[in-house]
Amino acid sequence: MSSNTVVIQVGRLMEITVREGFRSVADVERQRGLITDALATLPPTQQVVIAADWRACQLMTQAAANALGPMLGSFNARIERSAILGASTSPIAVLQFLRVVRDTKHPARRALEDRRSALMYLSDCLSPAERDRLGQFLFA
Repeated sequence: MSSNTVVIQVGRLMEITVREGFRSVADVERQRGLITDALATLPPTQQVVIAADWRACQLMTQAAANALGPMLGSFNARIERSAILGASTSPIAVLQFLRVVRDTKHPARRALEDRRSALMYLSDCLSPAERDRLGQFLFA
């Protein structure tokens, strides 16, 4: 079972935690299922705001990285804004994350290296309850 999680606890804020990472295309497809299941809890036209914590994610295999960007991009119509929080401790992984984000072709998806930047980037499109939850997610 994957330790990657996708939940919507408050409003339309989708919280994604990537602890296990993506070592294979099968891992990417498992993540697709988690995102699909979470989106199914909302009306089909409802867009989400994503806060994704990838700080524990290690360098991906080439096959997984090649599959991840297009998989995430397949949800673009449902995403208003997305912040992917990565760790600056691995420059090669950061470059890989940046490529994955670019491959999604979503103009409002960003890869960021600190929690405060993610909070600032997402906050202005969230309700007060969603902002409170975002702070709890990012700073827990």
